[in-house]
Amino acid sequence: MKYVILFFFIVSCSAQKSTKTAMEHQKGLELLLSDFHSNVTTPQILIIEEVASLRAFFATVNKTRKPGLAFPSVDFSKERILIYACGEQYGTALPQLTVLKEDHQELVINCSFKEQLTTTEAIASPFAMYKIKKSPENIRFTSTE
Repeated sequence: MKYVILFFFIVSCSAQKSTKTAMEHQKGLELLLSDFHSNVTTPQILIIEEVASLRAFFATVNKTRKPGLAFPSVDFSKERILIYACGEQYGTALPQLTVLKEDHQELVINCSFKEQLTTTEAIASPFAMYKIKKSPENIRFTSTE
């Protein structure tokens, strides 16, 4: 009897994981990393297509961290990295990228915040890093605040 219960528990847990992964890949963007401290002072959107540029970004992020954030594994022949760094601000909200429109010529990505921006006395420099498949179409970013 306990083996049957254990079997159903394992099957139900794996079904939830595969559904979430399918939804992330369906949108085209996969969140790799997000944090409140990037050491980036001005707002930037980076499209990274090579290891050297990703290492340079991580050198900036990990400048004041011991130990630093882990370097993600990315196959740059098939994927590219999108980073939305908000710059220094008085607030606590993580940035978010979502695909608004995708066709053969253009990919439209919206830059927003996951939650309402709360003003605080502490300065944060939040960022979010996403992985997206490499494709020949142009990428256009829009913002909603």
